[in-house]
This record gives sequence, C-alpha cells and structure tokens, in this order.
Amino acid sequence: MSRKLKFLVGASVIVLAVATLIYSAVRETSAYFMTVDEYAKSVEAHAGKQLRLAGRVSNGSVKWDPKTLDLEFLIRPIPAKEAAANAVAHSGGTKTATVTTTDAEAALITVPVRYNGILPDMFAADRDVIVEGKVENGVFHAKTLLTACPSKYESDQYKENAQDAPASDQRAALDPAAAAGAGATAQ
Repeated sequence: MSRKLKFLVGASVIVLAVATLIYSAVRETSAYFMTVDEYAKSVEAHAGKQLRLAGRVSNGSVKWDPKTLDLEFLIRPIPAKEAAANAVAHSGGTKTATVTTTDAEAALITVPVRYNGILPDMFAADRDVIVEGKVENGVFHAKTLLTACPSKYESDQYKENAQDAPASDQRAALDPAAAAGAGATAQ
C-alpha cells in the first residue's frame, strides 16, 4: 500500500471517529424545552424522553430533606400575563406573544417533580424554575434544577436616579458621579 493511501485511510478513520463522538454527545445532552402548558397537552408523547420543563413552584408543595438532599415539589404554569410580558421583554421588544391557557386552567395543571441534589439558593415557592430530566410514571425526575432570579429587581439608587434623569441620559441613572463630571466639562 502506498503512503498516500495509508494517510487517506488513517485520516478517514479519525474523521469518522470524531463525527461519531460529536453525534453521540449531542444526542445524549439534547433536551426538548417546553412549558408546563405544552407538556400537559401531550403527556404520554414525552414519557421517557429528555426534557427541559419551565414552570412555577406551587405554594405549599415543597418537601425538602436536607439529610438525603431529596426535594419534591409541584410545578404549575407561569401565569399567562407574566409569561407574555416575559416573552416580549426577552424578544427584543416584539409584541407578538400567543397565550392559550387561561389562569383558571393553569391553576389545575401541575407536574410532580423529584430532584436529588444541592438546593439552589434562590429556590422557593412561587418562584420560576427550569427542570431538566425525564418523566417516569407521571413524575418528572430532574437531574438539573435551575431557578430564575427575580427579573424586576432594581436597586433603590437606580430607581431614584432614573426618575430624576431625562430618558435620553441613561448614564445619569446608572452613574450619577460620571454624569455630573460629564456635565461639568460640557459647560
């Protein structure tokens, strides 16, 4: 066999091995993202599949055992008005959001979740979460638990300065000292 042929065969084997590793890694780590509303419409279709499920922790449903790190809770849909507002806020201002579930229907939909691991600091009842795992026997077994920080947080200093400053001068709202210095040099 010539050197060129040996090189081509070796390079082909390496490329094929790398492609196989990439394909298997993507298949194992990919998860279909959906809301509790979407999941509730087709529960059986998602049984045993890797999912990421977004919802809100139901009040009074949290059972935490710090000795075994076992956590059980129910998640429910995020209320429609807040979900639409969050969708608009995170879409760059586009105001097209479709919401089909009413608040009364959303109150009836809950998904039981079991998780074993360290409890996130921000985890609490009535907080938005994303769980990743599989559904077995009607229970979502989460491998990963992510909590959302309150999106409405603003420091008191920012609120006061933002109200006093004109809308076009964002620097004044964020850093009053820098804005005062900039105004002094402009005069």
